[in-house]
Amino acid sequence: MQTQTFDSDAWKSQRGARAQDNRRGGMVSSLDTSIRAGMPRAEVVALLGEPDSRNAETDTDVYELGVSDLGIDEEYYEIRYRDGNVVSHRWARR
Repeated sequence: MQTQTFDSDAWKSQRGARAQDNRRGGMVSSLDTSIRAGMPRAEVVALLGEPDSRNAETDTDVYELGVSDLGIDEEYYEIRYRDGNVVSHRWARR
């Protein structure tokens, strides 16, 4: 699945990649235009594949982005849901 600016297959191919090898970080800017508030979780999973981890208590999916290009910190993309629909999404660093 592809949107005009986001390559879903390239994103999915990074699932399980070692933090040093994961290349998802470079895709975040195009991802931000593909994920939108109100989008059903099923559509997100179709676009991104299953998350690397999920917190059922907070209804949050986490996709690992690998190590930052500018340092040693690992980055991730977090998507929060309410009633099965996206309420927020963000890039973050650990």
